[in-house]
Formats: sequence, C-alpha cells, structure tokens
Amino acid sequence: MKLKSKLFLSILFVGAQLFGQSPGISTTSIKANDQKIDPANMLWFDEPASIWEEALPVGNGRLGAMVYGKHGEEKIQFNEETYWTGGPYSTVVKGGYKELPKIQKFIFEGKPIEAHKLFGRALMGYPVEQQKYQSMANLHLFFGKDSVTDYSRTLDLKTGIATVKYKANGINYTREIIASAVDQTIAVRISADKAGSISLDAELRG
Repeated sequence: MKLKSKLFLSILFVGAQLFGQSPGISTTSIKANDQKIDPANMLWFDEPASIWEEALPVGNGRLGAMVYGKHGEEKIQFNEETYWTGGPYSTVVKGGYKELPKIQKFIFEGKPIEAHKLFGRALMGYPVEQQKYQSMANLHLFFGKDSVTDYSRTLDLKTGIATVKYKANGINYTREIIASAVDQTIAVRISADKAGSISLDAELRG
C-alpha cells in the first residue's frame, strides 16, 4: 500500500439517528449480492452516493463522517465537534439586560426592525453573529479505475458499520468504516479476497 501522506484520522460526524423502520417495509430478510439483509436494521444501496445527503453516516458523538462509497475514488467527509468559525468569545454583554425593556417596547409598538437592531447591539455578544459549524476535511482514497460489478453499500443500524463491497478483475473488495466511542477515532478497514491486490493513494483535502 502506498500513501501520499501519513494520515492519523480522528474523524467525526454528530451522528444522524437513523433508527426506526419505514412504513410498509417487510422485516423479512432478503438476499442482495449474496448478502443477507434485514430491511428493519439495514440501509442498502446498489450504487455510490452522488450527493452528501445520500452518503452513509458514522459517528460517536464527537467525531462523525459521511461515507460516499465510491469505488474508483472514495470520499469520506468528516467533522469534529469543536471545529467552528472564529475563536472563543463570550456571548454575555455587560449591562445588556438594561436594554431588554426597550426591545420589548419596540416589539409591542410594531417596530420589529428597531427591536432586531437593538437586540443585536445589546444582547448578541461580540462579534455580533453566531459561529458556524464547519466541515473539517474530505479524505479521498484513490483506487484503480477498473470496471466494477456486484456493487453494494450498507449501513448496519445495529453495529453502526458502513460497508462497501464490489468485484473488480475477479477480486472481491470490502471496505468497512466504523466510529469508536471507546477509542475516539474513525477507522477504515480495506480487505480483498486475493493477497497483494490492495493498492491506493490517499489525500486529505481541507
């Protein structure tokens, strides 16, 4: 395996809670690509995600990631709970409470714009805006651009493991992504059913 950069990945996502069952879905196990799938506990797709909303989330509360499941170039977007715009600051404005009656008076007088402006100056803290939660980076894993068959990607809602499987050049590849609360990390395990067949480049793009 060759890596363009050594990556210590403590990756994240404030995990999406996907538990539950959609109405009308049978809980009877089905088979897909020789894989037993219980639709009550498994999200299953036969193609990679094309947009962020289609990616599969893993997370431990502090770290989280969205897994696209691409085969030629995997993309894993990740976050960490303390990554926000700006720096630490206090939202408490000294003496701000004295302006509250004026703000209320503006509201009752039908002057919401004046109330909004005074609220921003007197009670919003400095700088006068809320910090914005940020995406930390994207991890890209580059594999061979071979034609792929028997593709599937799943998220097991019992174990929290996101899995990508496909066959290329007669070799079965598996990629598993987990978020560990105990170890406070997100890990990616890549395996194949033929020795010496895993080769990739990795890039971390902020």
